[in-house]
Amino acid sequence: MLVSTTNQAGWYGPIKDFVEEDKVIVRRALESFIEDAGASQIRAWRDSIPMLQRVLKTMKTINEGAGVIVDDGTLLEYVLPMEGGRRPDVLVLENGVVVILEFKGKERWDISDVDQAIGYKRDLENYHSICQDGQHPVHAILVMTRRTEPYTEKDGVFISGPDDLPELLASLTQESEYPSLDAEHFLKGEYLPLPSLIKAAKLHFLHSDLPTIRRASANTDPAYDRAQQIVKDSHTSGRRKLILLSGVPGSGKTLVGIRLSYESEFSKLATTRLVPRSNGNFQEITPPNASIFLSGNGPLVAVLKNALGRGSNQFIQDVRKYVTHHESGEKRIPLHHVIIFDEAQRAWDKGKVERRHKGAVVGSEPDMFIGMANRIPDWGAVVGLIGTGQEIHDGEESGLQQWVDAIVNTGEMDNWDIHAPPGIIEQLEIGPIQSYSEPLLTLNATIRTHFGEMLHHWVDGVLGHVETPYEDLTDLYSQLKQSGFKIYYTNNLRKAKMYLWNRYEKSPDARYGMICSSRDKSLGGYGMKTLSWPKTLNYGRWYNESQDHADSCCALDLAVTEFDSQGLELDCTLVGWGNDFIIQNGKWNNDRAKRYAYTSDIKDAFTLRRNAYRVLLTRARDGMILYVPSDELWNETREHLIKCGIEDLSMVDRNQ
Repeated sequence: MLVSTTNQAGWYGPIKDFVEEDKVIVRRALESFIEDAGASQIRAWRDSIPMLQRVLKTMKTINEGAGVIVDDGTLLEYVLPMEGGRRPDVLVLENGVVVILEFKGKERWDISDVDQAIGYKRDLENYHSICQDGQHPVHAILVMTRRTEPYTEKDGVFISGPDDLPELLASLTQESEYPSLDAEHFLKGEYLPLPSLIKAAKLHFLHSDLPTIRRASANTDPAYDRAQQIVKDSHTSGRRKLILLSGVPGSGKTLVGIRLSYESEFSKLATTRLVPRSNGNFQEITPPNASIFLSGNGPLVAVLKNALGRGSNQFIQDVRKYVTHHESGEKRIPLHHVIIFDEAQRAWDKGKVERRHKGAVVGSEPDMFIGMANRIPDWGAVVGLIGTGQEIHDGEESGLQQWVDAIVNTGEMDNWDIHAPPGIIEQLEIGPIQSYSEPLLTLNATIRTHFGEMLHHWVDGVLGHVETPYEDLTDLYSQLKQSGFKIYYTNNLRKAKMYLWNRYEKSPDARYGMICSSRDKSLGGYGMKTLSWPKTLNYGRWYNESQDHADSCCALDLAVTEFDSQGLELDCTLVGWGNDFIIQNGKWNNDRAKRYAYTSDIKDAFTLRRNAYRVLLTRARDGMILYVPSDELWNETREHLIKCGIEDLSMVDRNQ
């Protein structure tokens, strides 16, 4: 069957139709489907189509001889929906089994080839409704077209030459007890990948809705719905609300905040205001948008605005600019009724605010935002989004108690209610303020990846946040690896870059880049450079531009730091392990870190360093490479990482 009715595959249909089809017709169908196919791609099709026809014909003969006569199918250049053009070369559907074939026109494989195939297998198993929950098993085979050795297996991926391929396919499909599956039925399945923060925000901005996320445990809707209801209660009762919403990294806190900032229902509840005109008169207006998302994370704001384009400034703003506008000189009344503050646990204390604003504004950030909410006519709510273990700046260590103290400082405690998760309520000294324990305001499952909880446990153990035996860490990493998230270490920066370029060559929407600690003093000498003040990076371009753009993260020219990457994510990260947080004499040590300015009010520099590495090690969705220089200074750190289970990138593809 020549495809003309779908945009999901270049060719699909029964295997018997494919093996009998004219190879030129198949190739032309693929050329028509992939309009920008280059000469090398067309040559690959010319070589592989006849080979695939012979292989599948032989497989069918073997299976039919064993009594396997079923409806079946094959798909060529199947496009994974919403994945920016990612395409496994071939899907073979036989006897209820799905087999991915990824062709490589060479004899020997690289680990990037294996990981690319793992990614396809993992995503079909987790996100395709036909394959989810083991309904149809999924296998992946790397087909090395010049290989003559017997097939082998690496990390759950089979590696075969053309000669062994028919027998291998037959062995994977003969014993199946799963229901038959043809190409038509497969194409009717839904494919629901976990969106990145930027992609999900963009979909919400453009379509006023979010893509369905399959895992109910990771769904942000209950927290969003409860926060929305509390805001509406503020309007109904006329009481001020402090809403604290907590969650593990990657659980969707920021996404909930962005959704609340776009909530059109709040605008219907906004109080009409009188605003001054230039002629001395006043004009009555109703605020067009009643809620605003504020973040002190400049890169996050820049990347969101770059992705969302015109109009996003009404909903998303830099917190420092908002403070300057409303708190400097005569205190202004915000037009917004709902102020959403990202990373509320990192709010600046009084000293940091006064240093950074040079005395133009006074008080901590919680003092200012609670004060703003008190000035809003009729009703108002402050929503604080809370992460854990992410305080990486000076002036961010005073914590959540500042928000309660800010309400107390206004002298208007009787007008305020605090809504927070049980764990937050228990740790705060709330006193006479009315408080409500809200279990739904906790997001304790990550939506960044389907294995995020395991990654965070592993990272906490590696960095000593939680004392964890090496045996447990290696077990955790084994589970991560089986889930498709692999971590390598290397002292060869060029090899690490080549791995990333090769692995994501067929994934144009993928974003990968270099990240490292801001307090490191060594990595620049090894080739991992960051921009130094006063030069600034265009974060929107770095995160959002296409892979071939000179300013893209994928160029692997410049590294960003924990400050530039917190709250953001990449598909794969190349993490530079600096000299600012290394193991010496059996203990983590930050003595070589760049010192903070004498004006900084640092309470615990060691914890800030450890938190910085926690951020760096949790930015990736697919996997990461740790660049650890070969200098003996890093010997203990390297040995520690090896004991935690990860592999040397230079060694993983040598045993073949």
